[in-house]
Amino acid sequence: MLVSSPGRSPARWIVVLLGLGVVVAALAAAGGPYRQTRAFREVVACEERGGACFAREPVSIVGRRTYTTTTTHTNGDGTTSTDTTTHFEVTWQRAGGSRQSRDVSPGLYEKAKEGQPATLRLWRGEVVGVDASGETARFAPEASGTLGNWLILAFLGLGILLWGLLFGWWDGFFMLFWRAFVWTFMSIVPVQMATGVLAYGMDTGAALVVDIVVCALFVGIPAWMLLGSFDRW
Repeated sequence: MLVSSPGRSPARWIVVLLGLGVVVAALAAAGGPYRQTRAFREVVACEERGGACFAREPVSIVGRRTYTTTTTHTNGDGTTSTDTTTHFEVTWQRAGGSRQSRDVSPGLYEKAKEGQPATLRLWRGEVVGVDASGETARFAPEASGTLGNWLILAFLGLGILLWGLLFGWWDGFFMLFWRAFVWTFMSIVPVQMATGVLAYGMDTGAALVVDIVVCALFVGIPAWMLLGSFDRW
């Protein structure tokens, strides 16, 4: 059932203030991770200039495997579709005996055979890369992941703010949570790309084109689904 809130009712102003509060709090919390990610980028730039700016640690490859994950999506017409992703995982052992597994690129997976040596790249004690047989896998620092989470929350707050300012009518809990999910989903890929650029710089050439196409799809399709939910309005 659709219920309109005329004018600027108190309920709509509460929604506006809630959205504004979420945006401000999330952006304030993002300040620290942003500065840490910028500091990480300076070390990456130092490496790109030919310096050995990351700490290094020798390790040995002790395991490798592939596995798949399946993600189910709900389309705007209520139908579902699934995507299957293949992951390439490598396990290494450090000098103290501890082991760690990470997903890597297919190229590094092919080169990293069991029993071969590898080298970890460390930043403030965190593993941010692994080199094996001339191939390198890069990992985003924890700070950039934290930054991304806060930015996604800020985007959700922006959606709440805009809803209070521009709409404000009510048509049930299901549509509320569905629109909030779709709106938030729109931000995930752009935010991940933005934090990746902040940490490692922007790709060029074909990689940049692929990034733009992927970003357009992951924003355009949810936006189309979100706009479609307003038809009844």
